[in-house]
Amino acid sequence: MVLSLCLLTLGTWAQAKNTSVEVKDYREVDGKIVLEMVVNGVIADFVLDLAGHNAILPEYVEKLKIDPNVPGDFRYDTFQYKKVSVEKSVKIGSISFGNSVFGNEVAAFVLKDEPYLRKLGVAGVVGSSLFNNVVLTIDSKRKKITMSNPYRPSYMKLDHRSNMDLIPASGIVCPVVLDGVTYSLLLDTWNNGMITLNAADFAKLNGKDGGNVKVSEGYASAEIAAKSKVVAACHFVKGDFSDITVAENGSLPRSVIGNEILKQGLLSIDYGKRKVYFQPFDLAEVKDEVIGADEVKVESGKLNPITREYFLEHVYDYRKSSEFVFKGDKPVVIDFWATWCGPCMRLIPELEKMAEKYKDQVIFLKVNADKEKELCVMFNIVALPTVFFIPVNGKPIVEMGATPEKYVEIIEKQLLKK
Repeated sequence: MVLSLCLLTLGTWAQAKNTSVEVKDYREVDGKIVLEMVVNGVIADFVLDLAGHNAILPEYVEKLKIDPNVPGDFRYDTFQYKKVSVEKSVKIGSISFGNSVFGNEVAAFVLKDEPYLRKLGVAGVVGSSLFNNVVLTIDSKRKKITMSNPYRPSYMKLDHRSNMDLIPASGIVCPVVLDGVTYSLLLDTWNNGMITLNAADFAKLNGKDGGNVKVSEGYASAEIAAKSKVVAACHFVKGDFSDITVAENGSLPRSVIGNEILKQGLLSIDYGKRKVYFQPFDLAEVKDEVIGADEVKVESGKLNPITREYFLEHVYDYRKSSEFVFKGDKPVVIDFWATWCGPCMRLIPELEKMAEKYKDQVIFLKVNADKEKELCVMFNIVALPTVFFIPVNGKPIVEMGATPEKYVEIIEKQLLKK
C-alpha cells in the first residue's frame, strides 16, 4: 500500500527553516493592542497581553469551535502574574496570527465574567507563549507588529539592547533602573502607565507623592491608584526618562513596566537570545523588509503557487464574510502541499498534467502549507495533500490524499458538469 497522506502538525510546520519577516497591522482600543487572530477557522479579535496567558470569554468557547470538555495542559490552574478569575482550561485546536505565529492544541483558560473585555469587543487575550518562536517587534507609532525569524529587524540597533529573563509561562522580565536602584520588572502590555510596582517594591521607592495614575486589577477597567510617587530618573535599555510617575498596585504578584513604554519608542523581544531592544522612533529609518511575500503570476495550463494575499483577492475573502463566496469566474483546484510530504510530491506532476489538459477551463493553484499557515488554520488543513475543488457557483469540495484518478472524476462531474 502506498502512503497517500501526511499529517500536518505543529512539529512538521517547524521544519521550515527559512528566514522570514512578516508585518501585520494592529488596532489600539483604550490603550490595548488588539490583534486579529484565526481560531479554528474563525476570525476573532484578542488583546495582546505579554504578561498573561491565552484566555477566552465563556461565550466564545462555542463560537470558536472549542471543545469545552478537553482541558488544556497548563501546569497551573490560574493566571500566574495577575489577579484573574478563571472557570477552567480548554484546548484550542488551531490558532494563528498571520503566517508566523501559530499553534495546534494550544492551552487556554476560560475566563469568568470580564465585562471590560466584552466592552473592548474582543474574544479574549493572547499571551507571550504564542510568540516565543519569533522576534517580536512592536511599533506603536505605525500600529504595526513585525515577526521575524531568526533575527531582529535590521533597523533595531545592536547597541540598544539589554538582557532579559524568561520566567515560567513565558513572562518577560527586564531590568529597569529607578533613581539608581535596579528593579526586575515584568513586561506587561495590558497594564496602563509606565511603571507599576507591587506593595513590597513600592515601599522601597523614594520620591515625592505623584498625581492621579490609573492601575488595573486583572482584566477590569483601570481605576485611580491609591498611591503614587514621582521618580526623578528612569532608565530602560538605553532610554532615559525623567519625572516618571510610578503607581502602587497591591494586587500584582510582580511589579511591571506597562504599555506606556511603547509610546516612547520601538520595542523588540528576542525570546531565543533572551534580549530586549528599545530605541526612539526617530533613531533609524524604519523600512519593512517582508521576506516570503512572492509576486504571484497565474497562468492558464499551469499549477500556480499562490499566497494568502492572492487567495483573499481572487478566491475568497474570509475577513469580509463568514460564508464562502467565490470571487472567480472559472472553476478552481487548489492543492495544499509541502516539500517534505512524499504523497504531495507525487501528486504535483499529476496535477500539472491536469492543468494542461483542462487549460482555459479550470484554474489550478497550489498553496505551500509551510509558508501559508493562516490559510491552513482558517480551513482546518490537518493532513497533506488536501485539495479544494471550487465550482463557480457553490461551495468547495475538499479531498485529502494523492488520488489523481478520483480528482479527474471530480473535475469532470462536479466542476465541468460533463
